[in-house]
Amino acid sequence: MARTKGLPLRGVLHSGGKTSHVLVTPHGDRLVVHGTDDITGIPLKRIRRDGDTVLRRADKADWRVVLSDVPPDSWPTSLPRQGVSRVAQRVVLAILALLGLAAGIAWLNRERIVVAAAPLIPHSVTAPMGRDYLATMGRPCDGGEGSAALARLTARLLPARGMPEPVTVSVVANPEVNAVALPGGYVVLYSGLLDQAKSPDEVAAVLAHEIEHVAWQHANQAILRASGPAVIARTLGSDAGKLADLTVLKEGDAAAEAQADTGAVALLQAAKVSTGSVVDFFKRQIAAGVDGGGFGDTHPANAARAALYDKASTWWASPALEDADWRALQAICRT
Repeated sequence: MARTKGLPLRGVLHSGGKTSHVLVTPHGDRLVVHGTDDITGIPLKRIRRDGDTVLRRADKADWRVVLSDVPPDSWPTSLPRQGVSRVAQRVVLAILALLGLAAGIAWLNRERIVVAAAPLIPHSVTAPMGRDYLATMGRPCDGGEGSAALARLTARLLPARGMPEPVTVSVVANPEVNAVALPGGYVVLYSGLLDQAKSPDEVAAVLAHEIEHVAWQHANQAILRASGPAVIARTLGSDAGKLADLTVLKEGDAAAEAQADTGAVALLQAAKVSTGSVVDFFKRQIAAGVDGGGFGDTHPANAARAALYDKASTWWASPALEDADWRALQAICRT
């Protein structure tokens, strides 16, 4: 510390729970504190400036002098500023370490967090998202009798345990052989799927698969992965941020697809719908050289899916739809 000179300044000393009026003056390498009863010399290297009017001791946390008047460019302005104490530094470092640990744990468990949070997104948030995306998928088909047949098939397949949100099933005019479950409980069948299906049981298996996606809230999980902060903001009533591009729903997730297949088998068995026809569907896909059932490479292989559904075959099953309903459903986009 360089030697400092300057005029005495008045202030109030706070130390040990007591206060007293003092004069403070730098002299050589010390700060002279002249009180009513005593005079103390403190090494200037221990004095720090807290703002422009407060002097503190680096070695005594409860010691400070509040100066009554500090002229511009006077000697206190040349003192080093009060820094963060070592104890405070350690506290800050400890907090940062804990935050880093929490972030690391959250990252390692992010998938569990997504799965746990998905059912918490309210239907009032997911339903508009599903409707908006549905409007971009193709011309909606409403064939009267075909829609009624689809409603009966859906009711037959819905699980007795109930669903986390209402399920709405529709058909769009799209030649792709596909189906998708959207946020808000919307299930969409493509007309291309109905055109290629050889029996209503095949359509029932696809529909059961998509119902299980809704049951497990897989669409909600997908949008949380793609745009978690925006979805959370909407859930909390804010319009901040844009929602995820819902084309992520068509990309699929291998674990979710396997989960939906397993659940679909259980729904078909409960509804007494044969799984034999869907086995034939997957075999046709294999013969055509198509893997993933035409739904993308994130779905299980057709051979594995055929084996799963074949194992669940039962002799007491009945057709998913009567002949008249099946014809009406196939014609739903042509009326």
